Amino acid sequence: MSEEEMIMNEISKQLKSQNLMNDGVQECIDEITSKYEEIDIDVDIITNMLSSCMSSPKANSKTRDPTSLSFLVDREMTQSQCIRLGIEIETTLRNIIMEKTSCVNIRPKNKKGNKERDHLFCDHENKIIYYAELKANINLDTEKSKSTYKKCLSIVEELKIEYPKYDVKWCLLAFRYIDNTKIPNNMKNKYASISENLFGINDYFKMLGLNYKYTERTYKNKFINTIATHHFFQ
Repeated sequence: MSEEEMIMNEISKQLKSQNLMNDGVQECIDEITSKYEEIDIDVDIITNMLSSCMSSPKANSKTRDPTSLSFLVDREMTQSQCIRLGIEIETTLRNIIMEKTSCVNIRPKNKKGNKERDHLFCDHENKIIYYAELKANINLDTEKSKSTYKKCLSIVEELKIEYPKYDVKWCLLAFRYIDNTKIPNNMKNKYASISENLFGINDYFKMLGLNYKYTERTYKNKFINTIATHHFFQ
């Protein structure tokens, strides 16, 4: 599958999951597919980039959904930029994991009819498969949240069959939050069936053995806003 097709699939997935089908969808698709750059920098470089950011008016976060990823961004963003930010964060995390651990990216190319696996890594030495479903916003209605965690459980069972000699470690990564304790209870309740596998970013790093731990302030300022600035506001 080409890079453009991968992006289109991601757009469609996020639009459907967050009920964003409206008049701005075509503009969103046109903007994202016009140019897509892979991120090849790790979190330390991302952090240091803040010093060279251009100043810009602060966004009015009061007008935005506090459960959305865009709530953490200091500048106003278009709908298409919000969707692309999720893609860029997913790619950044993948690159950090490949650079800072011994894990190998084994994520298969997307195929029609197959469930997409957002993050999939293999630690051959320790015989561990790491799988993560990434969500920028898990504040979904009951039907969509149920579909999300059922997809995770289904993929986990598939992985256990595909890799019978490996331990499968997995999570639904709500990367709006630094850890599970920060996720509002009304949202946690929708994922009660997988409560032990509902992670924030620090939980994910811990599962992978990465020595990264953010506070809410450093995650917002040194991770989310640095990526947003690098891609949209320079």
